[in-house]
Amino acid sequence: MSQEVNIPEVHSYSQILQRAKDKTREQRVRAALVDVSDINILKAFARAEAEGLIDAIVFGDKALFQKICDEHGIQFENVQMEHAFQRDLAVINAAKMAFDQKLDLIVKGRVFTADMLTVLFDLGSYFTSKEQCVSHVAVLKPERYDKLLLLSDSAVIVQPDLKTKLMMVRNLIDVAHLIGIDKPRVSVLAAVESVYPQMPVTTDAAVLSKMAERGQIKSCYLDGPLSFDISVDMFAAHAKGVVQSEVAGQADAMLAPHIEVANGIYKAMSLFGRCETGGVIVGGRVPIALGSRVDSAESKFNSIVLGVLAA
Repeated sequence: MSQEVNIPEVHSYSQILQRAKDKTREQRVRAALVDVSDINILKAFARAEAEGLIDAIVFGDKALFQKICDEHGIQFENVQMEHAFQRDLAVINAAKMAFDQKLDLIVKGRVFTADMLTVLFDLGSYFTSKEQCVSHVAVLKPERYDKLLLLSDSAVIVQPDLKTKLMMVRNLIDVAHLIGIDKPRVSVLAAVESVYPQMPVTTDAAVLSKMAERGQIKSCYLDGPLSFDISVDMFAAHAKGVVQSEVAGQADAMLAPHIEVANGIYKAMSLFGRCETGGVIVGGRVPIALGSRVDSAESKFNSIVLGVLAA
């Protein structure tokens, strides 16, 4: 039982960036931006190139790309331009380039996430395989929390069953390891901390918790069901009687029961929690740096940094 909050060595986005720089010191990640109409993603993409993280490839309207860059003073050292009028065609060409091992990372521009994923999933083995789960992992750094907080899934998987949740947990653990959290504390979220058969998400959480207890889920601490407050606040955990837990009050990662919960947490934290954000889709042939269309250039840069580590 942990009485004090355990703070991993890596607990900030500046440390994540340093890990990405260390990884790309000798070889940059080949990153393709799909669509060029979003100013903030162009700024973030140019910064990633300037920081030495990526070799930049752009799929989109060449004239529009040049116009936006000129108007906003966005400069690239050396960019490979792949002209494409249609967004769907840009996504398809990027996926095929990844399939041919000529690309390490896809970066989403002003493309609807659902539209982009529909195209990618329709391509079958060009992007996915039946053995892998494609899921979104957000990495949050709230101002009032001393740790990074991973969250899944606010963008891809709508209503996961137990088997899918198990694969999502493994993706969460993998991303935690990539950013430097060796043994993440994973909270399986629910509205309550007790198991009620009439609330299936609590029984799913209990099954995952028992699997972790018996070593079927490795390289993490995992507990659930836990409510959000119990997951991140030690006082709330102890006040509600949850004291025999390595996760309660100090979660590094949270698995939400469905997309509405995860998406609500992500947007509430980013809008009202004074929270640094970023996100990456993992499980496909290459990762996808993905945030909300309304995210800042800084947040979109964070997503690219996560994608670089996942590549």
